[in-house]
Amino acid sequence: TFLGFVTFAHDPKTDVCDFIEDLSIAGIRFVYFSAASGRQSKAFGERLGLETDWNTCILLSSADGAGDGGYIEDHDIKARLPRGIESIRPHLAEVDDIPLQISLFAECAPDSTREMIRIFQENGDVACCIGSALADANTLTFAAADLAVGVEPIPHFNGRGADNDWTNDGSISTSGALATQYALGAALTCIPCPLFLQHDTSLYTLLQVVSEARRLVGSLGLGATLLAGTAVAASAVNLVAALCLLPPAMDGAMLIWILWVVAPLLAASLLFAPHDEATMSTMPVKNHAHMADMPRFAIYAVIRMLPPVALTVAVYATALHALVPIPVFGRLDWLTLSSEHQASLWASQVLATAAFVFHCVLVSSTLMHRTRPTTELLPFRNLAWVAASALTLALTFAAAALVLALALGKHADLTRVPWYTYVIGLVGPLVLLPLQDMCKLHDRKRWTRLQKLAKLEFKTKLGLHSPL
Repeated sequence: TFLGFVTFAHDPKTDVCDFIEDLSIAGIRFVYFSAASGRQSKAFGERLGLETDWNTCILLSSADGAGDGGYIEDHDIKARLPRGIESIRPHLAEVDDIPLQISLFAECAPDSTREMIRIFQENGDVACCIGSALADANTLTFAAADLAVGVEPIPHFNGRGADNDWTNDGSISTSGALATQYALGAALTCIPCPLFLQHDTSLYTLLQVVSEARRLVGSLGLGATLLAGTAVAASAVNLVAALCLLPPAMDGAMLIWILWVVAPLLAASLLFAPHDEATMSTMPVKNHAHMADMPRFAIYAVIRMLPPVALTVAVYATALHALVPIPVFGRLDWLTLSSEHQASLWASQVLATAAFVFHCVLVSSTLMHRTRPTTELLPFRNLAWVAASALTLALTFAAAALVLALALGKHADLTRVPWYTYVIGLVGPLVLLPLQDMCKLHDRKRWTRLQKLAKLEFKTKLGLHSPL
């Protein structure tokens, strides 16, 4: 009889305790919504490795509804935990944020579970819902979450065929009339789910997905930074040239080449940046207040893109001043240029464009990681970036050589370009790379402090009425 009762006990999925612990290390809080009473939910939560002492379980059923009579443990009464889903928001606004810190909710109905997910989202959390693919009540819950994963339950309907062989291993994805019915139900339930796990699939597959997603999101952010910085820097180069009463340092075709070919190609190559071993031990940021650090990031952008702008303008001004042997700063009508002077202007713009592309490649080499210095994470480990950089530099320099050859055909004397123009164009690594790492170092100190604070808040469950 005792063994029979043990057989009816709920068993967690294999390695689920280790999975929950690894989620905690990654800054992902595992929350278990149970329809059972508080005592039963705590008993199963303890088997999952969840904390079950104080400030650990909230009842989502109303006080006048069905349930086990409310909080009966002395420490829960002292903690003054909210009772019912309707009490969660007032508790967060007037008492403390314990409902956002615990990992166990009991007496949960589907409606209250969805409402709690919305509360998590309102407070900046990204909710990923994992549930049974055969529970039709989970469909709306899956739809309410930011990400949903349907899981096939452990099978219990194996059967034998006429030849005494197993015709169905219990999976709802195998053949058989019963399995087909279950598969159809699971497909309808999991319509909002982009991911579906078979019953024999390890939950660590989700951790691999999270790790790759974090790497891609970080790379996308750095790529977007490169695209925006390149566009602003190119505009700044022409703006400075206009303020100096000079023609544009880069004409329309050159800007199209930079903004539509060079920058997207370099930004796309950042998606193949090497994996950071600390990705799954990093605390994620809340999904709100994204503009809080925008002034600091704007200062970083100015510091990091100022050298390319200054050096490009210097290359353009010195080349133009040498190739056009008359006063050029505001004393020449650029609309009435001779063919020789027009060729000299093209040559100056080509030199400026080549210098700007060269500096964009240098900036992209420092964007393999947000905070790690370039010496720790060498860009040459990213083969896609190496290929993209080589291709953009080769095509840019080839086009520059072609335009310079055409300028020579129009009697432009390129020998008048001084040696220091080329030195200015090639001195970028000595000025640009140290500034990039200085910004990274400052950002790293700030990021480290924020990580320590986030880990402290994540692991702390002390509330206003926590028991002594």
